[in-house]
Parts: sequence; structure tokens; C-alpha cells
Amino acid sequence: MRERLRISDLTILYVCLSDRWTTKERRCISDANYFRNIGGTAILLCNEKSYLDKEAEKEDIPRIYFSAGLDTIRSQINFYFQLQQILQKQQIDIIHTYDHETLMPFGLALRSLPQIPLVFTFNNIMGARKFQFLDRWFSARTDSILTFSETIKEIATECFPVPSRKIHVTGMGVDFPSNVHDSIHTESRKKIITFISRAATNIDHIKVFIDGVVPLLHQLEEAKFKQQLIFTFMTDISWYDHPLYDILKRVILERQLEMYFNFESRPLKANSFIDCDVFVGIPLEELFTDLDLYSLVTRTPVLLPRTSTRQQIVKQGKFGETYHPEDGRELKIKLFKILTNYSRYLDELDGIPQEIFEKHHFEYYSEMLYSHYEKLFAQRLRYTQKKRKLT
Repeated sequence: MRERLRISDLTILYVCLSDRWTTKERRCISDANYFRNIGGTAILLCNEKSYLDKEAEKEDIPRIYFSAGLDTIRSQINFYFQLQQILQKQQIDIIHTYDHETLMPFGLALRSLPQIPLVFTFNNIMGARKFQFLDRWFSARTDSILTFSETIKEIATECFPVPSRKIHVTGMGVDFPSNVHDSIHTESRKKIITFISRAATNIDHIKVFIDGVVPLLHQLEEAKFKQQLIFTFMTDISWYDHPLYDILKRVILERQLEMYFNFESRPLKANSFIDCDVFVGIPLEELFTDLDLYSLVTRTPVLLPRTSTRQQIVKQGKFGETYHPEDGRELKIKLFKILTNYSRYLDELDGIPQEIFEKHHFEYYSEMLYSHYEKLFAQRLRYTQKKRKLT
């Protein structure tokens, strides 16, 4: 055990066993990169050939693979035994996980390793939790839960058997555009952007959006709305490599909407939203996303699937609207409301970039993350040293 605490001397195991490409996977890559950039050693435990694995390969982050999911007791037991092998072979100082399913096997494995802190980033919508008793008992070993907002912190307090003092709000930690005032909002047309994840394979929620376009156009025509609408599907890879490209094109052609829709590939960062006039979010199993912030910091009104966090950030209609994820009619009504009252939303958004910057910019997030790692490791170090003296 090291006597002097230097964060840059530590090794952190980052764990994200997901085949998706959502905020938590991007957060995992960003955290690992940040820790490596300050001189530490980052190792990623992930699924082989997942989107996370491919991104980590681009960033040259060392990886260890686990080949199965964690949706059964048997798979969690297998994961536990692999953890035992990893912790025996590798010098791991801190574990940072992004999957709540891993808390039970980690809690079991770390009972005999009190010197290793366990950090968990929480952002998922929680359904009925399987094996609740065991899950809650072992989850109590978690040293710190990181959340992106106060409302997510409240949800984490209800879901996990961890004292509220161990649950912290760090903000999202996203990049911001170099100049917010460069945002482009023209009078002649409105560009409505919807981001489609590179991992998306289900078209149901996207079809709900597409099917609302024809009645929306009719309603706008009756209201004598004169601006041209351009609906843009955006992704962060080439559309020719996207699993939904051909299906989306077919759906659009079947509805004879090809003149209203286009496809763009852009990197996933704030500057990619500069020319967006309205951002429409597609339902995901996340309480909050980096996409929500990228839109708002470029002064773009948003229409987001309803969660308590999103309702809070749009101030219940001040900076945008929310809709029920399964209700295509409400989506159409709210989009009509934004388009026909656009100047009001734009005026309200004048001050929000600075407000969000103070809570969610990467510098603030990285300071919070560093201090958590430092504090938790120091606490565990003192605890194990004291325990040794007593024995």
C-alpha cells in the first residue's frame, strides 16, 4: 500500500459492459481519457467488439473483455470469478463502474479488498430490479455514486442503499461551443435535428416521430406558417455504415416525405448543433443525455422525452417542451407549439448557456472527479492502515 497519495500513481479499472452508444458509454471513455491525461493508468473492462471497445481502441486505452451480459444470477457469478482473477493479476487502486448490474458482484468481490474504493456513475431509468435483496445488500459496498443533476441524485437515493452523503452531483462534463453567439437561426427555414445513435436498431420511436410530420405540416399550413421545414437525422458515423439507414429511407419514401428529410453525419459535440433550430430527442433508457445540453448551449429550443430531469432543465416549457415517449400525438402538438412560438423560446434561451456552463462544463466536472478519486482513495487507505494496526 502506498504511503504517499499521488493520484497520478494510481490505476483505475473503468467498467462498462454495454453494447450501446449512449451518454454513459461516452462518459466512460471521457473519464478514462481524462485520468490517463493527468498521468494515471486507466484500464477498461468492456464487451469485445462493442462500440465502447472500438472507441477505446481509437484512443489506445488498454482493455479487458467480459463476453456476456449480466441479466442472470449465473452471468453475475461468472463475472464475479473473472473479477477475482483481474484483481489478483492487476494492481487496481480504484474501480469506477457505469452499470448498476455490476454492483452486486463488485460488492461481493470487494468485501475482502477493503482498500479499493468503488465509484458508480448513475444515469439509467430503473425498472423492476431483479434479485433485489442480494442486489441491495452488496450494493451497500459502493463508496460513491456520481449523478448529473439534483433530480437524478434524488432517484439514486431512493434506488440504492447508500447514504445520501455518498451521492454527489458532478454535472455532465461536456464540451461547449467556442462562441455561442455564432448559433444560426434563420427566418426563412427551420432545421429540426434528431440524433440517431450509431447503436440504434429499433425504429419504433423514430417512426412515431416520422408519422407525426404529415399532420404537423397540415396543421402548420392551416395556421399560415410560412417557413420551410427541414427534418434532419444526424449521427456520428457514416450513414452508409448505420444499421437503420436503409430502413429509414424506405419509411420516408413510403410516406412521400423525401423532400422534407435529409441525413447528416457529424461529430458528437456542441459545435455540431450550431445551425440547429429545434432539437427533438428520441426516447432512450437514460434520465439525461449530453445531447440535451449540446442543444441548449447553442440556444436551440428542445423537445425531449419526459423525465423529471428534463422537465427541470427546460423549466417546464421555458426553454423547450417535453412529451410522453409513447405519445406521438403529444409530440406533434408540442412541436407545433415550439414552431409557432419560436421567438419566445429563443428569447428565454439568451441566458441559459452561462447557467449550464457553470454546472456542466468539463473543467468543473474534472475537478469534481479528481477530488472524489483523491478523497475516496485516502479514506480507504486510512481505513486499511487503521485495521492493520488493530490486528
